[in-house]
Amino acid sequence: MSLSNASFFKFIHSRQNIIFLLLAVVIGVVYFIWLRFLYPIPSYYSDSFTWLGAAKTGQPISVRPVGYSKLIMFCKLFSASDLALIAAQFFSNLFVNLFLFFTFTWFFPVRKAAKIVLYVVLIVNPFYLFYSNYISSDAFFCCLTVLWFTLLIWIMHRPTWPFVLAQLVVLAALFELRYNAMFFPAIAAIAFFTAKQTVRWKIANTAFSFLLIASIALYTVYLTKSYTGTKTFSAFSGWQLANNALHILKHEPIDTTGIEDKEVKALIRYNVDFFDTTSQSFPDTLASAVYMWDPNSPLKKYIQDWPQKKKTYFLTWNALGPVYSEFGKTIILQKPVSYIKRFVLPNTTAYFFPPLEIYKTYMEEITSLPPVAVKYYHYKNNSIPAHHPGIYAFVFKPVPLIFFVVNLLLLLSSLYYVISKKYVNQPKLFNYTLLCFAALCIANFFFIVLLAPSVLRYHIFILTLSYPVLVYLFQQLFKPLAAKTVDTTQT
Repeated sequence: MSLSNASFFKFIHSRQNIIFLLLAVVIGVVYFIWLRFLYPIPSYYSDSFTWLGAAKTGQPISVRPVGYSKLIMFCKLFSASDLALIAAQFFSNLFVNLFLFFTFTWFFPVRKAAKIVLYVVLIVNPFYLFYSNYISSDAFFCCLTVLWFTLLIWIMHRPTWPFVLAQLVVLAALFELRYNAMFFPAIAAIAFFTAKQTVRWKIANTAFSFLLIASIALYTVYLTKSYTGTKTFSAFSGWQLANNALHILKHEPIDTTGIEDKEVKALIRYNVDFFDTTSQSFPDTLASAVYMWDPNSPLKKYIQDWPQKKKTYFLTWNALGPVYSEFGKTIILQKPVSYIKRFVLPNTTAYFFPPLEIYKTYMEEITSLPPVAVKYYHYKNNSIPAHHPGIYAFVFKPVPLIFFVVNLLLLLSSLYYVISKKYVNQPKLFNYTLLCFAALCIANFFFIVLLAPSVLRYHIFILTLSYPVLVYLFQQLFKPLAAKTVDTTQT
């Protein structure tokens, strides 16, 4: 059976899939009108104003990657209001999910009932509507990750230059949005090496993906040095490491006799004295980022007390990034068991039951919009629309439990799929897809639990990609097709 690009478009033009396509458009339009009626202003949270500020000034670097600020600026060309941005976020998710849906149902035989279930969770599911209604990089990052992974499936099936180049473009955009895309080239490498191509082609495309990420990282270092005077890739990561290390230092003594770095020693003494004398309490029984953001935390207080303090807060914040990075690494490497006990293990629990965080409520319960948002999008005033807490509870509250159940079912069904050797009679392309997806899940798991407090928005792309994988696995394990499956690896 020849699965060409032309036959894929013919597949989409079949009567059933045209109905699916047109229905998705109708659902999308109705959903979006409903959303704007309920929430004429999107939800903001603390990071939103950082991205808006960077978009307003056009500065090349910020506290977080500026890729999202660039997208805000781009959407502003089409609408002075926030309408274009929120529409772009929602409809990007809708049509990328539709591309994933058609790709999976094209390559892998799916029963009608399973196909409808998959369509409902990917297209009808109101979660994608409401999570797109945030001034946040999450919606673009998640939909582009789904697009990138879907392109990997096409590369494994038909390793041609259009798909490879598209993968590189999407990969660059992802890294500009969020730096945890740095491990994505390793996943792409698995896809390249399963494709039916020459070894030289596989090595070259793997190298291109890694070099792309490296070049963006080096350019970011150059920009940061030029703009702030500090040579660092991400000051944020240094603050993150210091935050994580304080989960140890608050509770356990650190031996400084073998530490040669005087600034690290001074920082340890400063933080020990702070915890010994402060009446402020910090909740760190769970892995959190409280020390990064709480204005009363020792990391924040040190900005004012640092002997090498710069002219502005932002310059000092950046300059402290490498200092905090060394401080964090020193403590974590000295107390690795304590780090696992006090940060990694609680964060592992949070990975499988991720907190809703910003999705817990509309606008994080702020009572008025800050001036940066009012001015940028020309709101008539700074008042906050109705919150509709019942809708939030209906849409968001079940998702952490769904994420846990999906992960559990994926683990059990994948193990059974391998142990029972069901994979022997399945398309190689699905086996390769499952391999890439497993690698993506494992890499994302370790990246999150080792480095960053887990919250739901970091896992949405995993949840989205889980749906078609799990639907197909369940169909093959428990309701096998009567027809013989076809190997669609290559044609």
